[in-house]
Amino acid sequence: MVNPLNKLNIIFLALLLVLIMAAELILEPRHLAAWPAFLIMIFYFMSHMNIKEAPAILIGSAFGLLNLVLITYWMGVIVPMLGGDMTKVTEPHTAEAMFIAKLIYIALFVALIVFLKDIIPWVFNNYAFMCFTIAGAVSGGYTTAAIAAHTVAGYANAVAAAGDNPEAIAAMKEATEKAIAATVPTVNVFQWIGIELVVGSIFIVGIYGIGQLLAKLAGAPPANTDIHG
Repeated sequence: MVNPLNKLNIIFLALLLVLIMAAELILEPRHLAAWPAFLIMIFYFMSHMNIKEAPAILIGSAFGLLNLVLITYWMGVIVPMLGGDMTKVTEPHTAEAMFIAKLIYIALFVALIVFLKDIIPWVFNNYAFMCFTIAGAVSGGYTTAAIAAHTVAGYANAVAAAGDNPEAIAAMKEATEKAIAATVPTVNVFQWIGIELVVGSIFIVGIYGIGQLLAKLAGAPPANTDIHG
């Protein structure tokens, strides 16, 4: 039985944690999302740390994230064709049209992956599908948080306005705006793509380098530094 607490695993863990903590310490204070980069790390582990898979991971993931932008243009074209009005998204008919348009887009997206995965594998792959799915979920969560924050801010400003004190009204408005800016995340797809490509590449190169170091220490490719299910 292999000892999981062997020297190579401990070294691998220590160096991996350095990478993770460095990314968090750099990105978090700047209010930059770290999850796109960590997805790349996870995908690299899922590929059994195969460096040849890196282009497909990075490019496919970027394409998946980009679809969060493309689908907004799609909705702007298709929803009106289905009788919806994008300026009245809460109306039942528009909501139904948006749902149908989204389903059509997803169907086309999946079809492209199925038909083109062997022709343009660096772009149309499972990494693209996963990133598009996760980015959509994150975007939805951000939107919900923003709506809730602006609703609370609206009530707070209304209470201040009821006091008929211009200074209090101005102070409350400034405070709520600062609070929203500091705490409510915003959807910035191109920023996510940049983080995914730059920090994700650093993760891949760093982990690959760790693997090479451990191989030299062991005298052979290490067998237990692969993190996968």
